[in-house]
Amino acid sequence: LPLEGTEPQTFIVICSTIPEDRWVDIDLGISAQSMSLKATEMGLNALCIGAFNAQMITTTLALPYPPLLILAIGKGIEQIQLTEIAAQESHAYYRNNNIHYVPKVKLEDLII
Repeated sequence: LPLEGTEPQTFIVICSTIPEDRWVDIDLGISAQSMSLKATEMGLNALCIGAFNAQMITTTLALPYPPLLILAIGKGIEQIQLTEIAAQESHAYYRNNNIHYVPKVKLEDLII
């Protein structure tokens, strides 16, 4: 969770006007990535939230379509550091001295 005082200032709820399928999911990923990259370019942080109560969000915001993803955008104070790990190592994120470490599997372990 974000540190106190660094909570996101904006939440973008992404919906689809058509039923979710493979192509909707591909477009969803492309649009979320594009918005995240633009936020980063502007000096902001972005986080995709996929674990939420869709019915509660739909009702609370009176959405005409079901939400697929929520993008949280804000100004964090932590530095984010990607760290390479082997495929069998822990994928858990961790923090140390205002650095948020994000483990990523080594490229050579991902390529078949």
